[in-house]
Amino acid sequence: MIIDEITYLPNIILYTVCVCMEIDEKMILDRETYFQKDVSHHDPNTYQLAIVQIEEVFCTYWHPLKKVRVLAQQVKDGFEEISPFIQKITEKVCPDCRNICCINAHSYYNYEDLVYIHALGLKPPIYEFKRKDSDPCQFLSEHGCRMERIIRPSGCNWYFCDTLFDSMEKMPGYGTFDIALGEVASLWLSLIDEFTLFQIKIRQRPTFP
Repeated sequence: MIIDEITYLPNIILYTVCVCMEIDEKMILDRETYFQKDVSHHDPNTYQLAIVQIEEVFCTYWHPLKKVRVLAQQVKDGFEEISPFIQKITEKVCPDCRNICCINAHSYYNYEDLVYIHALGLKPPIYEFKRKDSDPCQFLSEHGCRMERIIRPSGCNWYFCDTLFDSMEKMPGYGTFDIALGEVASLWLSLIDEFTLFQIKIRQRPTFP
């Protein structure tokens, strides 16, 4: 594997060039594997295989997937824009919460997250699959989440408990935040739709012996 440059982020490696990994013969991909969206961390082998499959798609079709990559960057930019507003609220609300939602079950990327992460040219973190779902999130530290908001699982970024939401509504600038969040959600859906359509095109291409 040849890598021109690597930038280290919290638990994630950013590849500045698309890198094709050597894949074990048992993991040779066909078109049907690109459509396996049932990703569960309860089955580490299947989960890791899904990561390899999605990485293979982006590595093979990096340039044709430009629209998907542009949408992913726009989602990232959107999260960066609304992050300060969310951070102000979580710093006040979360430390005193007795029903902590930052549990390990929410620390894993789902299928859509994996598409988003790979579209940004990133790789998922190395997970500790042996942890219980009810354990504290494996990325939770004494000072909060060790992952930047832009790369957290969607189960984290799109979830607001009642207490947090009530506090948000009372904050100046909530209206602007709400509009921006809706725009990010729309971009997210477009990103997944575009990737799905691209997969269908791959599936419909004729094969040759």
